[in-house]
Amino acid sequence: MKNNNDKQVVSSKGNKKLVKCIVCGAIFDEDIDICPVCGVGREYFIPYEEEAVSYKKDTDESFIILGNGIAGISAAEAIRERNSTCKITLISKESVYGYNRPLLTKTLSSLERVDDILIYDKEWYEQNNINNILDMKIKKINKEEKSIEFIDGNTMKYDKCIYALGAKCFIPPFKGADKSGVIAIRDISDVLKVREEMKTAKNVVVIGGGVLGLEAAWELSKNAKVTVLEIADKLMVRQLDDMAGEILSNIITSAGIDFKVNANIIEISGNESVESVKLDTGEEYPAELVIISCGIRANINIAKEAGIETNRAIIVNDKMETNDKYIYACGDCAEFESINYGIWPEAMDMGKIAGANAAGDNIKYSLVAPTLTFEGMNTSLFSAGDNGKNPDLNYKYIEIFDKNKKQLEKYYFVDDKFIGTILIGDTKKMTTITEALNKKEPFNKFFNK
Repeated sequence: MKNNNDKQVVSSKGNKKLVKCIVCGAIFDEDIDICPVCGVGREYFIPYEEEAVSYKKDTDESFIILGNGIAGISAAEAIRERNSTCKITLISKESVYGYNRPLLTKTLSSLERVDDILIYDKEWYEQNNINNILDMKIKKINKEEKSIEFIDGNTMKYDKCIYALGAKCFIPPFKGADKSGVIAIRDISDVLKVREEMKTAKNVVVIGGGVLGLEAAWELSKNAKVTVLEIADKLMVRQLDDMAGEILSNIITSAGIDFKVNANIIEISGNESVESVKLDTGEEYPAELVIISCGIRANINIAKEAGIETNRAIIVNDKMETNDKYIYACGDCAEFESINYGIWPEAMDMGKIAGANAAGDNIKYSLVAPTLTFEGMNTSLFSAGDNGKNPDLNYKYIEIFDKNKKQLEKYYFVDDKFIGTILIGDTKKMTTITEALNKKEPFNKFFNK
């Protein structure tokens, strides 16, 4: 389907054949050439057959979903598939319909309107009778009354509540982090702030060398001098091995972006606005704009105050149920088996499970291996599964490296099973490799391909 501005948005229904993007998990019509969520091309799509929904029960129940990101929208869609008469309300503190958040950093230099990255347009919500309450902050959940209290004092009753309030950016306690020109990108409003600052900024410092930080650095380097400061001793230390990290470092430098690891930041300096970033070594990097990309923290305060069991995020079982039988949780604010990756495919799947079970179905969630993709700096990167990080395991690996082309293929095996991979420079094999990884193919079969 298309929105009013003729932009393609995710569509998982209708008579057309569907495909699934193996990068982000989005499902959409096969005639769409570019993934509307993460922006990759057709080589990363695989055929997808929509599972038939067998459970149906129409009721007059009221479902309130806190948050209108991909988890909340997926939950709403799953409920409506099973219940055509119930009331569904999505509540968001933002003033816009839910959008494809992964595109915020990927399109930082070009994004001008949120309409261009909406998950669904206004007509979709109207067609599915899903109500949106926008620009509204939630004060508390009253479990005993089964109601939501808003910051303006109004309340709304629910039969089932799905908590999908996502996460917020983690801001380390740097001195001066509150200065004007210091921005952590999480919402569309943050992108608009960056775009405004970029009109005059000549020097930019990005704090954090993960995927989002590097995506922002690449986009901003088109208009300014950019330096990436990574607090850890390696780039993407959890997803890449030492060799892959070194290759990526060389690629970043070749793209004209400076970077430094082991960057212990002691101050973001300036008067009211940022002027530089200082390290404990005495080094100082000029900056009129600082982007902080140091991970996320789950939005769980409202849940904790309501007596919902939490750890780093809200604790859920394989049906996305919390310790309150009328409240479910999903997405970046939920954890299953002590794990929360905080990635788009996980949030989407959790949302579908939460919505289905809240509607009365019986579907279980299972963990999937986290994946990482990066497109930028004249290269591409894909990492999935275990890349040799466990000192207690005996790894075997295949390594193919072309120094001139700056291309790497690396495949990790344990007990003759394929468990992890890193691709740099050419990621066209992602589709077949992901399939092999899911099957945990044996070493000999994989090596003979």
